[in-house]
Amino acid sequence: RKFANRSAQRLNITKPTSNLKRFLTNQSHDETREVMEYDVVIVGAGPSGLSAAIQLKKLQNEKNINDISVCVVEKGAEVGAHIISGNVFETRALDELIPNWKEKKAPIETPVTEDKFLFLTKENSYGFPNFLMPKQLHNDGNFIISLSQLTRWLANEAEELGVEIYPGFSASEVLYNERGDVRG
Repeated sequence: RKFANRSAQRLNITKPTSNLKRFLTNQSHDETREVMEYDVVIVGAGPSGLSAAIQLKKLQNEKNINDISVCVVEKGAEVGAHIISGNVFETRALDELIPNWKEKKAPIETPVTEDKFLFLTKENSYGFPNFLMPKQLHNDGNFIISLSQLTRWLANEAEELGVEIYPGFSASEVLYNERGDVRG
């Protein structure tokens, strides 16, 4: 996967300029570092960050906007490394973001087949009848997934749209220029 091994490419990356440009640089302790210029920088390659990046690139294409450079920085060594959760997944948001996710083989395969609600004590468990539970707690049509696998799949989709993803980069602070604009 392209996003999992970028160590050789991390330096010397420069993007074309545009009217939305922000300059990423860090000049601490009188040390100048490599500069990478992007229109949008998203911190965190989790489902939210990757979805935002995908949506930005889709809007760029739909609205015929000149190239908007989008970068996602992720503190983990690879995308999905810090996302170890299983998940009961409702596909409505993914249906809107990537309508053809089934054809693109998203890692969403195991449908929920049963709901069981239990009240647990130290010694026993007591089941609640499903008809007493609110509609939001019913999982009809949902799937059981690995959130880590879904995140890796979203990263591939984002890169296909032109998003650059850099794992192994943590953001520790926002840097401002003399006018108060974000510069890194």
